[in-house]
Amino acid sequence: MVPFLLTVSQQAAAQRGSPLNAREQERLRALYTAHHDVVWRVLRRSGLGPAQADDAAQQVFLVALRRLGDLVDGKERAFLCSTAIMVARRTKQAHAREPVIDEVPERDSGVRPDEQAEDRRNVRRLDALLARLEEPLRSVYVLQEIEGLSKRETALALGIPEGTVASRLGRARAEFDELLRAELERGET
Repeated sequence: MVPFLLTVSQQAAAQRGSPLNAREQERLRALYTAHHDVVWRVLRRSGLGPAQADDAAQQVFLVALRRLGDLVDGKERAFLCSTAIMVARRTKQAHAREPVIDEVPERDSGVRPDEQAEDRRNVRRLDALLARLEEPLRSVYVLQEIEGLSKRETALALGIPEGTVASRLGRARAEFDELLRAELERGET
């Protein structure tokens, strides 16, 4: 089992006093395989540093494990993104005084070091711009523009009507574009 899943399984077993059965382990493995990357990115784009995002992702999958019986087929991604946003909010509140380390985990991608450095700078710029958006707008923007969730999935994840998603996305795009334009004009990007 993947170390991350083993840790989640062990924590879940400790919390409830019994190990996971084979069906629970398989469903957790399927959720993790299909959605871990998007959960981690939502956590990062919600303002958490890489180490905080790792820990928060573990919390997201613990919540998913506790709610396995409630998860509706085809709506898992929306549930996990919603949970990730809530966990990110709580984590930021709990760690409000801790500095966020602004770096991307190194991956052996065959990309040249100068390209990796540029990618890291771009991620920091994106994070800084996203941090300046109000939370309701940032959540919609991240889920739709960055993660590619549909309007319906975003509405489910955030518990808001699809019309509200559309109007917040419009405002978020306009504000993000204005922030980006101001950064470009100042020559900071």
